[in-house]
Amino acid sequence: MKIKYIATLLMLLLVSISCNVVDSITGNNDEDNKVELYPIELDGDWGYIDKSGRVRIEPQFQNAGRFSDGLARVRYRNQWKYINADADFVIEGEFWNIEDFNEGLAAVRIDGLWGYIDKKGNFAVNPRFRAAYPFSNNRAFVRKIDYSRYLYITKNGDEIESVTIPDDMDFVEANAFNSDRALVNDNSLFGYIDANGNTIIELKYPEARPFSDKLAGVKISDKWGFINNSGAVSISPQFISVGDFGNGLAPARKSTNQFGYINKEGELVIEEQFDDVRTFNEDRAAVFIDNKWTFINKSGTQITSPKFDEVEPFYNGLARVTLTVPVGDEFEDRYGYVDKDGNYVWFPTN
Repeated sequence: MKIKYIATLLMLLLVSISCNVVDSITGNNDEDNKVELYPIELDGDWGYIDKSGRVRIEPQFQNAGRFSDGLARVRYRNQWKYINADADFVIEGEFWNIEDFNEGLAAVRIDGLWGYIDKKGNFAVNPRFRAAYPFSNNRAFVRKIDYSRYLYITKNGDEIESVTIPDDMDFVEANAFNSDRALVNDNSLFGYIDANGNTIIELKYPEARPFSDKLAGVKISDKWGFINNSGAVSISPQFISVGDFGNGLAPARKSTNQFGYINKEGELVIEEQFDDVRTFNEDRAAVFIDNKWTFINKSGTQITSPKFDEVEPFYNGLARVTLTVPVGDEFEDRYGYVDKDGNYVWFPTN
């Protein structure tokens, strides 16, 4: 009996170790479906590497997106499909186009119309929109089939209605909900609604940005400041231009033509010195110097010299970077990845 008991324990231990090894390779995580795989292009085909730069899914696709909600969209033999971390096709259909999964649903286009599918490939919202954007806060921004108006819907496809919601919202590119607020535009004035469609902050700003880190940039007279989610001024209007908060910092121009970063008290903590900047994410922000991009940390220190022609934000510890190189009489984009110290994990290829 003791021998059988010990054998059973050893078997369970081996299974546990095996599962942990698989999870560490694929990045599977039951809590948030995180998959630490990254799309790369090699000789015209797309595959995936892991965080160490090792190829985990051989290049075989015509196009490939990053993993979101545990699945990634790929183009294979001229058809759009979704794969899991094992490169299995888990959702296939006659899709004209598809977007990433977010909050368990993904926008897909069939016969010219957009709808939303779940992770089993079933329609949660039937195709009936001219445009459809990702879900956030269980809400999605869509455009009606006759182009007549933009609106927000629930995951059942029901329209969000309120007596205080603008009757005829205009297009807003930054339409996701953050801090339970969404930026809306009507008659060239901006304000904010909550997830029930109630106008929480009056449409009165000539320019405004979405909420991020519970603050939103708004233009008052000719200067930018920040409000909180009740509409009260949190940082007084004093800036020529601002970006969105991330990791407690936001891009801003106060007195020059260059950008620095401010904290939530409105203090300039990274001096104005960059030609262009982007929002902090995973404690790194992209900055543009001398016609090239690099990244800085929250102290303002560059992690590499400026050398990239384009960059994307860090996600799961890596950032995709682009080098544009001359090939004969033309130029080609080559894609690679750097870690948070600026070291290449995957040198740019195409």
